[in-house]
Amino acid sequence: MEDSCKRSLAKTVTYRVLASSALALISWFYTKNLFETSLITIVFTVVAIVIYYIHERMWDKVEWQRRLK
Repeated sequence: MEDSCKRSLAKTVTYRVLASSALALISWFYTKNLFETSLITIVFTVVAIVIYYIHERMWDKVEWQRRLK
């Protein structure tokens, strides 16, 4: 059983939308500056998408605790 690359990408994007929204709210709370909030959120989101996608693909190769349904 293995996720397709498209499924991994879809999971990555939906997760990042939720996490980025939380990051934007936290950034705004501390900075009260739209430019800084946007910059922090955009840079972190791009980096996090790449890291999460690589992480997801690596875990797809690991058989540990994987069961067929």
